[in-house]
Amino acid sequence: MNLKKLYKSRFFGQFWVILIVLSFTFSPLVGQKRKRGDKKETIDKKTEKNEEQLIDIDNNFIEAEKYFLLKDYDKSSEYFDKVLEVDPENAAANYKKAQILSEKEENTEALPFAVRAKQLNPKNKYYYILLANIYTNIADLEMAAATYFDLIENVENSENYLFDLAALQLYQKKYDNALETYTRAQKYFGAMEEIIFQKQKIYLRQNRLDLAIKEGEELINNNPGKSLYVASLAKMLISNDKPEKAQSYLEKYVEEYGDDPVIGVQLAEIYRKAGKVKEAIMVLKSAFLSPSMDINAKISTLSGYISMLPNEELVEPLIGLTKGLVTTHPDSFQGYVVAGDLYYNTGRKELARENYLKAIEINSSNFNVWQNVINIELDLQEYKSAVKHSEKALEYFPNQGSLYYFAGTAQMLIKDYKEAIELFKIGRTYTSGNKQLSSVMNGQLGDAYNSIGDHKNSDLAYDEALKLNPENDHVLNNYSYFLSLRKEKLDIAESMSSKLISLREDSPTYLDTHGWVLYIRKKYKEARVFLEKAAKAENNATIIEHYGDVLFQLGEVNEAIIQWEKARDLTDDKENLNKKIADKQLYE
Repeated sequence: MNLKKLYKSRFFGQFWVILIVLSFTFSPLVGQKRKRGDKKETIDKKTEKNEEQLIDIDNNFIEAEKYFLLKDYDKSSEYFDKVLEVDPENAAANYKKAQILSEKEENTEALPFAVRAKQLNPKNKYYYILLANIYTNIADLEMAAATYFDLIENVENSENYLFDLAALQLYQKKYDNALETYTRAQKYFGAMEEIIFQKQKIYLRQNRLDLAIKEGEELINNNPGKSLYVASLAKMLISNDKPEKAQSYLEKYVEEYGDDPVIGVQLAEIYRKAGKVKEAIMVLKSAFLSPSMDINAKISTLSGYISMLPNEELVEPLIGLTKGLVTTHPDSFQGYVVAGDLYYNTGRKELARENYLKAIEINSSNFNVWQNVINIELDLQEYKSAVKHSEKALEYFPNQGSLYYFAGTAQMLIKDYKEAIELFKIGRTYTSGNKQLSSVMNGQLGDAYNSIGDHKNSDLAYDEALKLNPENDHVLNNYSYFLSLRKEKLDIAESMSSKLISLREDSPTYLDTHGWVLYIRKKYKEARVFLEKAAKAENNATIIEHYGDVLFQLGEVNEAIIQWEKARDLTDDKENLNKKIADKQLYE
């Protein structure tokens, strides 16, 4: 606790106006002409001042006040010194002198002036407040508390400063004294929220939970229907391992007054910890429909429940919360993002994309959201949309290498290979520091070059990809397979496909690639092992046709025809297969 800030805030927040009034109120000769023979409140009654001295005091006081308002504290102090030279028992001048020194953080020097001002005029509350503030600044909290106590005892209508006294007592860990002070304040002001909450904190520090609960119940009974007080008591009970008791208060409130956002959040926490996750989500509905509940709290809560997926029982309740979130906060970027995340995690990719795009309309500066949109469109095979959004995303993030990968991949899928090549080439410059991504980018570049028949550059790109990541299975597969189709560098192709199988022996595609490389190398018996395994694992026309081809080479013509017939039933490209079947002959 910053005590200096605490006490200055109550006093000095309104002090500019007060100062002007005070300076004329306590300055004995300012603002009116004094008749000869009048005696000032702060002048020793045995001391008489002549007319000239009185005028001098007034003039110096006015000058001092003028410079004080201009914050020229040194000049102001000089004039107050002149007042005190003539009239050392001038309460207002002592007060102002103390105030100036305190403003300059010279609190030790300010103290005797503040003490003297209070002694000279013990009915002026501002003198007590300044003195207490100075004691606080020099860390004499005992005297600060004593000063507030004297203020309350000696000055009428100063009960408001009971709160300052209690705060000092709390800081000094004088809990019984603080309780006594708050109880006194409660008698004067009634069961105020601030008083009850402070008393509860003290009781909890003293391990007197029963009394803290009693205070909370009093606050609830005095304010029927106010959910904040019920939730506050419930929170205290939960923190002290009494969730069942907290639950009873919360459920009673709902029964009497209906759903409430604050109550719903508390109940949800209790239900969640008790393993009643679906019930927890259901009671959050009113909170998510409330515009007053902080959206960040909603998003944090919703994200926590989304992390519990997959759980079919939770999907519909969570979707209900998400709809409430975006309905209540239609301009929230984060709301649509979390909605997109929920729909994506539950397999509703169209709805996920819809919400991500709404998020982008509000705030287009989040890279991950753009990436999610493009990923979904690639999954949905909506390649033209993926091209459009990847190009748009690159306008915002031209230095993000992964975006070039997505953009290039989308272009390849619509068969614009030249545009894909340009994107992958640019993307390589932004991924040089990331070997994994750079290897993937070069692999895609190799595929794009191969698609336009530029085998030289395709091989160079594949070689670079494998240099960066020798276990890049995509490149090992495509590179070895394309070499086998070209019947070039077959020893290298076999080496790559063998490595591929050592990495992923369960993949039908990779088994087929290795088997086909062996087939091209006329290692038919070895090829049969891998192609048969691949054909049994996946009903794919190409794989089954390859299996039929190797059977034909091994002299098992009838079995080969059976496999070719299976392959024909799985593809629209039947011409070559029909010819093989009809002629019982292999055509390559």
